[in-house]
Amino acid sequence: MREICLQEDEANPWHAIQLSTGDYVVSLFTFSGVVSVIGVDGQVVRSYVQSQTSNVGRMKYPRTLAVTKNDNILVADEYNDRILLINSSLGSIQELALSVDGGTRVPGGLCLDKSRGRLYVGEYYGKCRLLVFDGVHL
Repeated sequence: MREICLQEDEANPWHAIQLSTGDYVVSLFTFSGVVSVIGVDGQVVRSYVQSQTSNVGRMKYPRTLAVTKNDNILVADEYNDRILLINSSLGSIQELALSVDGGTRVPGGLCLDKSRGRLYVGEYYGKCRLLVFDGVHL
């Protein structure tokens, strides 16, 4: 068991996953939508700040995370009904183009199976469905 005390401005941690560097990426379940890389000492290494050049817009209540083989970060952006891909430096962001009728609806859970090239997305609004995307090699 390891306890990492976060800074006060890193309140409401929802999900955390370790990067290959040893640092952790943490989603803060807030309306302002923050994803931060936290060192083992609890200090913020860097945070995703909405890019002026991106048309993706602000995250709202980022929930679960998954990490690709290159340490890029997948985020279930719950209240925007989408899955985002943020590069490992947290400098650029894009929305994943996932083919699903009606789009994703309140995605709450993510799991990236790198060995099978599958992305699993759990939704809990409306139909409460599990979406399985094959051929996802990120």
